[in-house]
Amino acid sequence: MKYFIITVDTEGDDLWSYRDGSPITTENSRYIPRFQDLCEKYGFIPTYLTNYEMATDDRWRSYAKQKAKEQKCEIGMHLHAWNSPPAYELENKFGGNSYITEYPADVMREKIDRMKRLLEERFEISVTSNRSGRWATNDAYFQALANSGVTVDCSVTPQLDFSYVAGRSVEKGSDYRRCSVRPYRLCGELIEVPMTTRRIRHASQGSVKHRIKTLLLGDDCWLRPLHGSCKALIDLTGHVEKEPCEYLEFMLHSSELMPGGSPYFKDDTAVEQLYTVLDAYFEYLTEKGYRGIALTEYADLIRDTLI
Repeated sequence: MKYFIITVDTEGDDLWSYRDGSPITTENSRYIPRFQDLCEKYGFIPTYLTNYEMATDDRWRSYAKQKAKEQKCEIGMHLHAWNSPPAYELENKFGGNSYITEYPADVMREKIDRMKRLLEERFEISVTSNRSGRWATNDAYFQALANSGVTVDCSVTPQLDFSYVAGRSVEKGSDYRRCSVRPYRLCGELIEVPMTTRRIRHASQGSVKHRIKTLLLGDDCWLRPLHGSCKALIDLTGHVEKEPCEYLEFMLHSSELMPGGSPYFKDDTAVEQLYTVLDAYFEYLTEKGYRGIALTEYADLIRDTLI
């Protein structure tokens, strides 16, 4: 059996443009039901990894609470450290939004525990899944998640490197180049189900310099619909199917479903093209026999098979 996991970083509008102190809106909560309807059309069960501002959005709470009750979606945790309580001021050395891993261990634990409680109270569920904001992890973070009762994380992006991306008080993000592409145990009951990302050498279009680079060094490939075409998703799927890997983990941001909610889909035309791609890709997976599954359900299914 081949499994298809949909993860949605469910967060405020256009956080790519966020700067310290700027207001965060959540209008994209109006646009999520259309995506949910598409998932249900194909029998897929999205996992909505929900951050602080979306957890406090009454529109999203009302809609997602009912869908979770019907077992048509999962609600997990997505923690953006810079605006999740408690507040803690970091020295601004490098100008980026803060990684959760920059905070003292006690502050990190408190942020995780408060966020998990908020989600559980608002949505009346038990939260067992997580993705870190900005893909940041370390051993202390994993231990804090395990201690809080989270049983599955999906923050790791195999073969990709974020050490060129600055945080607030640190110069580099996480480096996942040596991480497994398959699920593995972390600590306690916590397991990692990595994102479907690969660095792939291939012939590309563009400048001569870019073609040489992708042929010799490879390209960072994500199972996410950024480029207005189904081909990239199908190509990565084919690459993964040659490996001993039984699942695909797809992702997008909730704000990408709203015109102007991201740098990638700036207007109605772009969003309509996104839905054309999503519909075609979901149909492709259905024809190939993939079964849709929520993140925690998949983790529970494979837990006893992991060393």
